[in-house]
Formats: sequence, C-alpha cells, structure tokens
Amino acid sequence: MNPFKPTDRIWQNPGSFPSGEVLRELENLLRSNPDFWLKFTVDGRIVDYKPSRYLSISKDPKDFLGKYLSDGLPGYLIAIATEAIEYLSERRNQVFWKEYEYTIDGDIRYAEVRFVVLYDGHIMSTHRDITERKRLEAAFLESESRFLSMVQNAADSILIISSEGLIQFFNQAAERIFGYTQEEVLGKNIEIIIPSGSEGKDSLYNYMERSPSSSIGIGSELVAVRKSGEKFPCELSIGEFKTKHGHMFTGIIRDISHRKMQEAELYQYRNHLEDLVEEQTMALKIAKEVAEEASYAKSLFLANISHELKTPIHAILSYAELGEEKSGLSSPEKLKEYFQIIDSSGKRLLGLLENLLDIAKLEAGKMRYIFERHSLKDTIKHVISEMKAILEKRSIQIIFDQSGERWEAEFDYERIQQVLRNIFANALKFIPDKTNIEITKIEREFIPKMTKNYVRGIGLQIRDYGPGIPPEDLDKIFEKFIQSKQVKAGTKGTGLGLSISREILNDHDGLLYAENHSEGGAVFSLLLPQNRRDLK
Repeated sequence: MNPFKPTDRIWQNPGSFPSGEVLRELENLLRSNPDFWLKFTVDGRIVDYKPSRYLSISKDPKDFLGKYLSDGLPGYLIAIATEAIEYLSERRNQVFWKEYEYTIDGDIRYAEVRFVVLYDGHIMSTHRDITERKRLEAAFLESESRFLSMVQNAADSILIISSEGLIQFFNQAAERIFGYTQEEVLGKNIEIIIPSGSEGKDSLYNYMERSPSSSIGIGSELVAVRKSGEKFPCELSIGEFKTKHGHMFTGIIRDISHRKMQEAELYQYRNHLEDLVEEQTMALKIAKEVAEEASYAKSLFLANISHELKTPIHAILSYAELGEEKSGLSSPEKLKEYFQIIDSSGKRLLGLLENLLDIAKLEAGKMRYIFERHSLKDTIKHVISEMKAILEKRSIQIIFDQSGERWEAEFDYERIQQVLRNIFANALKFIPDKTNIEITKIEREFIPKMTKNYVRGIGLQIRDYGPGIPPEDLDKIFEKFIQSKQVKAGTKGTGLGLSISREILNDHDGLLYAENHSEGGAVFSLLLPQNRRDLK
C-alpha cells in the first residue's frame, strides 16, 4: 500500500521519498517530455537516450549506448558536452545552457541544450528545438526594424508617451519640428513641448486619464512650443496600447501653421472680397489712365519731335535755296548770314538725331563708357565755356566755388559733360534772364540701384531761380515720352535730354533726381561713386 497521499508531490519535498521513487518520477517526467535527451556519466559514457520529433542522433541506440560521447555524438555536440562537463565539475548545483544550430536535409535549424547533474551523479543533457522561436524572433526584429524605419521617416512628429506623461520615443520629424534631439526629451514630461495652459492641453490630459475608445484617432488642435520658445498651432491625434508596464500612448503631431495662415488669408479674403474687387477695379482704372496718359504723351512726343525735325530741315532747305538764288546778287554779309542759319539748323538737327541714337543705345545696353578719374570742377568749366554766348546774351551767371579741391570722381568725361549740358539747357528753358544758376558740392554715402551696399559718393546740386517743377512731375520729367506741364504749356523741345541723363547716371551706378527749393526754383542733384572699386 502506498503510504503517500495523492496530493503529495515528490518535487515539493524530494527528501521525504525513497531515492528510487524520486528517480522513477524523474524518468517518467523526462520520457513524457518532447525534448531529446542524453544521460551520461561524468567521464562521458552514454547510459541512456531519448529521441524527439526534431532532434535525434540518427543512429540505432545499440550503436552508441555504452559508448563514450566522443564515439557516439556528432562533432558539434561533442564540443558542447565537453564544455558542459568541465563547467559542471566545479558547479554541480548549477545548470549549463547553450544554443546551437544543426542541419536536417539542408535546412538549418536551432536548438538549446541544458546540462544538469542528477542525484546519482550522472549528467543529463536536454535538447529542445527552438527553430520556430528563432524564426519568430527574427520576424519580430524585422517587423520592429520596418516599423522603426517607417516611424522615423514619417513626415509628421510621432511620440510615445507613458501614462505619467513621460516621453518614451521621439522621431526625426519631431526633432526637426521642435528643435530637440531625442536624447534631450526622453524621460521628460510632455510639458516640455506642450506647456501648461496651452490651448487644447486639458483635452490631452483628460484623454490620458479617461482613455475613451471613441477618441482614438480623432485629431484635436492645440498650441505647442519649440525649443527656441516659439509657439505654433498643431494638430494632435492620440492612440493607445498596453504593455506589461501599463498603458502607453502614441501621439502624432502635425504643424498646421501654414494651414492656419491660409485659413486666415481665406477668411480675410472672403470677408473683404468686396473691398478687393473695388481695389482691383480702381487699380485697373488707374492703369487705364496711366496707359492713356502714356499714349497721349507719346503722341505729343512724336508731334514735338516731328516739329523739331522739320523746323531745322525746312530752315536748311529754305536758306540753301535762297542762297543759291541770291548768290550773285546778295552781299557777302547776307550770304554769311544764310550760311550761319544753315549751320545752326544743321547742328540743331544733328543734336536731335544724336539724342535719338543715344536713347536707342541706352535701351539696348550698347552705350560704351571710359571710366577714369576726373575733376567735376574742370568738367563744369568746360560746359560753361561752350554755353558762354547764350549765358552772356541772357545775362545769366553760373556760380560755384572754383578754388580749392578738384571734386574728383571716376566717370566718363564726355558723358557727364552731356548730362550737365542737358541740365543747364533744361534750366535755361524756364528761368528768366538776369538770374543765376548755383552749383554746390555734395558728399554722402548712398546705395546704388543695382547693389545693396553703401558707397561713398560725391556730386553736385544745381539750383535755378525759375518757376520750379510741378510736384506730380518731379519724377516724370526723367521719362522718355512724358514731359512736365511746363513743357505742355508751350515750351519747345522733345524732353529726351533728362531721360538720357538719368540713364547715363544709372550706368555710372549713380543717382540723378529733382526737387523744388523751399525758396523757389528747381534743384537737380547728381551723385557719383568716388571710387568704383567700392561697388564690388
């Protein structure tokens, strides 16, 4: 009769059972186990063996039972068993464990083996096939790698947050958007990017506390903050998953600054559409008026230039014909007068043609300049000497300081003379006789049209004592086909001189502009770079 109760368990108290009973129980457990096992002595002689479905030595037991490990096992198992015997000889109460791989019909499989010392001093090795587990682990690692690659390269910020609000994961898009590296935020509270009091913050924490399934995937808008302190609107979608450590939350954050700006612009546009239509209508009306004015100015220009061309041509032809008829009858003095009129008309016609050619060259960018260092004073003196006759006839004086420094700059000598002639000629059209034209030097820094840097400048202010320029015409007088109202009132001329002058100054990287003096009269300002190397 069995003295033990059915509820007694050998492995709860093996010392209370006979050793034979314990060994039988152990053997029953081992034989019912699906693993492959070997039992051998400390010196390596095989005493028992049980195959399994996957693992076996593929030999008849009688061919290796009673033999030593080195005679009955494959080489890879001999090496593992030798290492285990050496290990357990010093640690009899411990377990030796190792993984290895083997091949069946060309298929690589994996196993793990455990070696233990039994009560009777024998050593038991239990071999378990772990191929499927290894394949699952590899598949899991591949899946995890694929997931991490997908998450890291996502366009939106993706975070993983613990139920305590601590950041556990921070992808590359989040690093770009918020300005933090992952190392800077891991383990930090979500408040580092969504501070207390931010709009939408309560909804985030309420979700983390209640975790309602109906809220999963639904985006909510809130205000986040970058590392720089800049706040920006964003959209947050939250998901939830469970781990052995508790609930975790995924947060997908999208920067919606651009979208918000577009929505604001759309709202502004929708609410001010009527104003925009009115503004555009007004702009079209202004553009139409400008086009009509330009067309009128062009027609006026063509009429003026036709007159300017026909007048000297008519004079040349008329006096040439008259001279031919009177050549034998008129006195030498009279013939000289005819030739002088022909000469004057020819020069006038030549000047007009030169202006038209200059305009064509300037527009085509083919005007050639020789930039050298010259004195502005000497240039003014040369132009005054050319105009001496008309100035004396009208008792007009050009006043400027002719002593001291030379007012030097780098410019094309001939072209700046042309500019000065045009400015003086323009003044002479309007100013009364017996008045002055005053010239003063100016020096200041300025930004040339085609550059962004200041350069040192030197130039002239030329003031007359005429009627001045209508304020609305101060810039128009430099345009090709638009002239001042003073010209439209009856003053002759094409108005090309000032347009050509400004183009020449632009090509010199300088400035030419007009204004009215507070005490009357017009002031033309001409400014040139002192050194052209400053333009680089």
